[in-house]
Amino acid sequence: EFSGQEEMMWQEYPSTPAEAFQVSKQGCYYTVQMTAARKQGRITTVPLMPGYPVNSFWDIGSGDGCAVWLHQHVGTQHRFVRFFEGWGEPYGYFVKAMQDWASENNAVWGRHYLPHDGNHVRQGMDNNATPREMLEKLGLRNIEIVPRINELQQGIQLVRDTMGQCWFDEAGCKEGIDHLDMYRKRFNATTQTFTDEPLKDVHTEGADSFRQFAQALHGGMLNTAKRPTKKRSDSWRTA
Repeated sequence: EFSGQEEMMWQEYPSTPAEAFQVSKQGCYYTVQMTAARKQGRITTVPLMPGYPVNSFWDIGSGDGCAVWLHQHVGTQHRFVRFFEGWGEPYGYFVKAMQDWASENNAVWGRHYLPHDGNHVRQGMDNNATPREMLEKLGLRNIEIVPRINELQQGIQLVRDTMGQCWFDEAGCKEGIDHLDMYRKRFNATTQTFTDEPLKDVHTEGADSFRQFAQALHGGMLNTAKRPTKKRSDSWRTA
């Protein structure tokens, strides 16, 4: 194993190309769970199951980042078939990407899960609308708000507890998988220890959006219907 100081040295002053890409898993939240997913073959080709509703889990962030996981519940499996992300993009960018993907894959939508601040008016917005209202105007339907948890560590533990039921499409969720791999604790250079707080970086939105899934599942919010649903002609607007 490597110390946080050595890890910082790799990141800031790599001495070889290998070191530039070398990553210590120390301080990462989901190392055990992601290692198990790989050993058990749950990071693989995960095809969309026809007729089963596709749910989306969002992080809309306080900054300009946004991340969305697409999910199907099939039997005992929670299958993540696609991941979208972007920075500085309007909500319409993500809605269009999802619409295009749904059309290409003949997908039927289930529910769309936003974090607790999905009902909060965004500061600096001219129209004083909440993210939920803005997404509804763009055609998103069946939106659910995932309640806020008291402690972030509780949400992280819920992710760990549910990860064993999760399957990931290796190609469609590549960036999201990277974010789960690399979501880590903040390193305190003064004390040379990892803190209990997550590091705010490029991996935050991807990990936070996945956490909405774990919190929604734990809260009994997921549609657990196991029978395929019939697709309607307006399946983007209704499911």
